[in-house]
Amino acid sequence: MNLRTRLSLGLVFCAGVGASNAVMAGCPGVLTLPAASGSNSVTFGDGISYSLPVLGISVQSSPGQIDDCIVVATGASGTGVTTNFAGMNDAYATPNGTGGASYFRTGDPTSSPDPGGGGPFVGDTPNTWDTRLSALSSFLAGNDMVVYYNHNQINSGASTNQDLFIWAQIALVDDAGLLPTLYFYVTSVPNSTGLDNFGATSGFYSNPSNYTGPQTAATCTYPTGPDSPCTFPHGGAGTGTGSGDATYMVRAFGQVCLNGPVGVGTPIPCDGSGGPVIASVNQNLGANEASDAIVFPEINAILRAGGFNGYDSLSADIRMGCNAATITGGTCVPGSVINNGYEQIFIGRLSPTQGPPGIPEPATLALVAVAMLGGAFSRRRKI
Repeated sequence: MNLRTRLSLGLVFCAGVGASNAVMAGCPGVLTLPAASGSNSVTFGDGISYSLPVLGISVQSSPGQIDDCIVVATGASGTGVTTNFAGMNDAYATPNGTGGASYFRTGDPTSSPDPGGGGPFVGDTPNTWDTRLSALSSFLAGNDMVVYYNHNQINSGASTNQDLFIWAQIALVDDAGLLPTLYFYVTSVPNSTGLDNFGATSGFYSNPSNYTGPQTAATCTYPTGPDSPCTFPHGGAGTGTGSGDATYMVRAFGQVCLNGPVGVGTPIPCDGSGGPVIASVNQNLGANEASDAIVFPEINAILRAGGFNGYDSLSADIRMGCNAATITGGTCVPGSVINNGYEQIFIGRLSPTQGPPGIPEPATLALVAVAMLGGAFSRRRKI
């Protein structure tokens, strides 16, 4: 069967490293990325998002070019692109924003039902995209995991038409329940860019190992239900309040403005409020070319560890867009909704490289998991 993935958790932009116009075709190729830095990436919680156009890398993503990848979410049809390997869910269906819903959530019974149905394998849960770690590892074939995202918004009119809100929570689960579930996030964090709902290009929050989101399942049902008690989708400034805050959606910008040349500058507001705009990068590439490559160094360390450090399955809760009917205040802010053709998320292979400083080695992650075990039994897990 075919695998694909393309996690756009949407993630947003990444100011980048120069650009060699390297072209790789879908999943047969193994992606190579430079070390993360303030000029080539933006960190959103536990995920480092690289801008492929900034790097000069073209990852084509039409159905025929990703049908050998693991496809997490797509608006394309056909068993080639929507059917994944045994031991993982098939692809979720993402809406066409020009005639369908302005939002997406894994497991929405109306717009995107769980493709797993009754749970064909251990670890398959409702409202998430799920895979056995063994099945994912077999696909990776000794490489690391990279999640690709297609940014496919309206490319005309106001600049905010190109933007989109995105959020994701990824859980690693031990079948036996002896180890506490580990949670990883794509979420906005405090930053100095001047951009709301964005991520860090340098400093404390640019190292994913410094980010510790809440270690419970998501309690909010937005956008299929009320955003309360969380702060989806924006929540004030939308840049978070601390390393434990994971309730702010990321604003994935279709047009990214930089305070220096491409490969040197970092993202700033396009209205000049953050200083002179020296260059800009188009992230809004449509459904046939991926815009972002998202890397989770901590998850990759566990995937490389023997026995996956005791964990057995991965579950991803992914949300995009805005639903005015369920949001506090009843109004979607500009640049938050799905407004064009379908977005797409798929998984490919990344050449193993050393992550940014401070990423724990697998043995250290195992010790952390054991240390958390007592706390896991001292409280009930929220559902």
